[in-house]
Amino acid sequence: MAKPLIATIEYNHDCICSDVPERYPDTSIRYLAELGEWGKAISHFFNISGADVPRFIKSLRAHPTTFDVKTVRKGKFGQEIITITKKDASTKFALKQSGCAFLSNPIYGGGIEKAHLFAPSFDSLRIFLDSLRNSYNVKVASKHYLKEDERIRPDSLVKSGFMDFVSAADLLTKRQAEALRLAGGMDYYDIPKRTSLAKIGDRMGISEAAAGELLRKAERKLMPAIAKIIEYQN
Repeated sequence: MAKPLIATIEYNHDCICSDVPERYPDTSIRYLAELGEWGKAISHFFNISGADVPRFIKSLRAHPTTFDVKTVRKGKFGQEIITITKKDASTKFALKQSGCAFLSNPIYGGGIEKAHLFAPSFDSLRIFLDSLRNSYNVKVASKHYLKEDERIRPDSLVKSGFMDFVSAADLLTKRQAEALRLAGGMDYYDIPKRTSLAKIGDRMGISEAAAGELLRKAERKLMPAIAKIIEYQN
């Protein structure tokens, strides 16, 4: 009997969401929605924010997979845009072939896209990965086979707090996420602590106080979702 699973995948390829952000580390692109497809093209809705939005969008327009980029709204801290790109440079084909589905919008950072994926079976996951290998560098960062009482349903995802946690994690800034990753990797949350805020700050090139503030803001965003998951499990 096929066992459904949730996998965390990381991938990069020569598309606007992986290639362009590598050149502008202080500017980010956030996926909002797919708007449709026709012929060889597919259209998406994005939010662009950060220190160098105009040059970032100029690079999007010049990218070899791009047909067109349209600005929908300009704000103080960024812009919302519609892109029209080559359809074969998206993951949609692989999702259709495999029957898999994204559980979260991809998170972009350091040229890597990361997403949570539901697969009806390991074979489905393998079909998804094989469909991408010609144009993507893709790996499975983690996978969790669902138990009989964990069968995935839209209502269980909401009730379990899983989607709240994913949404909260998506709201972390790059620096908040970096501070949290370092704190976990350096065993800051062990009892007793195996590192200090000062050492985390040194790794990030910031002060002890600034490192502590980044962690507090990250924890403030994540803790309500974690509390909901604990409440559901108990």
